[in-house]
Amino acid sequence: MPVPPQQRSGKFSGLAVASLVLGIIGACGSIIPILNILTAVAAFVGIVLGAIALFGTRKVMAGIGTGLGVLAIVITVVVQAALVSTIESSGEATGATNSEPGTSVQPAPTSNGSTATQSGSSKTESTESGSSDSPVKLGFGEKHTWRGGETISISKPSPYTESNQFLQPDAGKRYVQFDVHVVNNGDAEYNVASVNITAQHAGKVAQQNYAAGDQLPNTQLPPGGDVTYTMVFTISEEPGKLQVSVQPNVFAANTVYFTGEV
Repeated sequence: MPVPPQQRSGKFSGLAVASLVLGIIGACGSIIPILNILTAVAAFVGIVLGAIALFGTRKVMAGIGTGLGVLAIVITVVVQAALVSTIESSGEATGATNSEPGTSVQPAPTSNGSTATQSGSSKTESTESGSSDSPVKLGFGEKHTWRGGETISISKPSPYTESNQFLQPDAGKRYVQFDVHVVNNGDAEYNVASVNITAQHAGKVAQQNYAAGDQLPNTQLPPGGDVTYTMVFTISEEPGKLQVSVQPNVFAANTVYFTGEV
């Protein structure tokens, strides 16, 4: 006996809901190393269910679930590749740092036992030494080199103006942008996607504006290579101290904080 249309529609609707839920789980877990292997499986199942549910009445929900599943798998592949690259880099890098040619370099001790150097361009570079887990605090425009050879600097923040009227900041908020400059001074390849950056302004968490700047700088750097990408954050209109925390990967011995009044 043929299945009534209402019954078939109900089955497809259930598959659409399941696809959406699995897609959300996959997307949320895709940025978490190791765990994203399991969530990628859930995302794949969501893709299959979503494809089947497209034959039902809830095509939009099924399409969203399928799209989230595909996005989750793509992000998982990128994160896993970055993780593998980071592990190899940590195991093979010597931690040697290079100074810019044509500048005079004078070492100076820092409070955490690292070495800071001042060049003719008035920029300071700190280098990770020993096994200290102490945080390093630098000003914008300065740079730090970790034992793996990753050298990262944060430029001085500047205002960011959004041209799209629908993406303007909320009342009492504003956008600021800064450039992240990454140099691979190690002996192994390094994937920039493994850099972890967060920010806070005037003691409150600053949210990244994912609609602006370079959201996922998935770039492989060979030894000696460098790249610059832009990040945009939402902060309060009131002046205050902006603190940007930087780690080159999840295995970094310490975190570097770039701070300044904005």
